[in-house]
Amino acid sequence: MYDFIFKPFHEMTEDDYKKVGFKSGLEIHQQLLTEKKLFCRCPAGKYTREFDAEILRHMRPTLSEMGVYDGTALMEFKTKKNIIYHIKR
Repeated sequence: MYDFIFKPFHEMTEDDYKKVGFKSGLEIHQQLLTEKKLFCRCPAGKYTREFDAEILRHMRPTLSEMGVYDGTALMEFKTKKNIIYHIKR
């Protein structure tokens, strides 16, 4: 059934990926210098190093629907990674 798992990547076929249900996505962010945001009428501001407020976010793992922790979330929690948001009014 899963005979493809030992294949080198360059030998994998589209059917091999379909057997596993493999899906992948790519998200790219680019700041545009426009007056309004792309999908709403909100004003779009140019990025600046000056900010009025700062929000510090910590990753905290939670149990999934299956009752287990996500490995990546656990790793991020253990490394004590901080995500910082700067707010400009």
